[in-house]
Amino acid sequence: MLATGAIVAVNGLNPLSIIALAIGGVLAIAPKLTSKLSSKNPTTQDPAPAIEQIPTPGEFRIYRQAELNRTIASLKANGAILIAGEDGSGKSVLAGAVVENLQDEGFMVAFIEPATPKQMLLEIAHQFDIPTEDLEGKSLTADKLKRAIATFLEENTAFLVLDDAHCCDAKFRMWLKQLRRSDAPMLLLATDPPRTDIFINIPRIELKPLPEYAIREIMVQAAAERAIALKPSELSKLQERAGGNPMLAARAVDEEYLGLDVEGADHRRYFDITPLILLAGIAFVIMRFIGLGTGDQALYIFGGIAAAVFLGLSRLLYNLPPEDRRIR
Repeated sequence: MLATGAIVAVNGLNPLSIIALAIGGVLAIAPKLTSKLSSKNPTTQDPAPAIEQIPTPGEFRIYRQAELNRTIASLKANGAILIAGEDGSGKSVLAGAVVENLQDEGFMVAFIEPATPKQMLLEIAHQFDIPTEDLEGKSLTADKLKRAIATFLEENTAFLVLDDAHCCDAKFRMWLKQLRRSDAPMLLLATDPPRTDIFINIPRIELKPLPEYAIREIMVQAAAERAIALKPSELSKLQERAGGNPMLAARAVDEEYLGLDVEGADHRRYFDITPLILLAGIAFVIMRFIGLGTGDQALYIFGGIAAAVFLGLSRLLYNLPPEDRRIR
């Protein structure tokens, strides 16, 4: 009876009405089906936004992994390498990571700092377990210590790491140069090393400023250790003062913590004097034309000579290699 009524009802409608009813039913059921499918497949939901990782207070992180790998590879190949950079650029931190990696692999490493030549030789001998006294109980002289250390390095796989090598005595650096002739592996760290003795004999890695994200992480970590909260605007201001220097980044946070108001940047700044040179050249050319217009022969000749000298010097300076490409 119900089926017959349904048929009669359908027969009473025209085809367009039937199509409209079908579309309306599909649209009414679609949202319910979609909600059921989404509840059965939760993996199709949008992932939660990633949370920014903030360094844990006291956590150690190396930001110069490429330099670390190159240094270790060079030392293992019985080579020597010089790491140069401004104060606070992270040379000692990088050297500590090198020493830790080598010691973890079972190698012997002597890590020393500048002192008198005899004290440094004794420190090397102690770290390498080299006897510092003869059979009669007398302390070895500096020359005997040098020979003992050189013999030890020839017979064993050991590494010598010297921090602030530019502060060492020139005679001690010459002894290091003699060690290099026998392929003794060593790592030297220096700030603006001179182009003499051992520094001119070994390849160099120049530490560039750290990227902005690294300096910001260092500042966030330093602020967390001191239990202070810094706004993004304050971090940006401190980051500008520190430049790419990690030590200055930590110092800037300390000064902010102590409430010290320090203006200006602490890192090195270099100014481009090219506009001043161009202005000088233009002034010489104008001087020549003024002399020509006023009939002042002396001014005309002086301007011409000065312009010619300026053009020659500017061409010479232009042909020089950039500072970062020169061997220093």
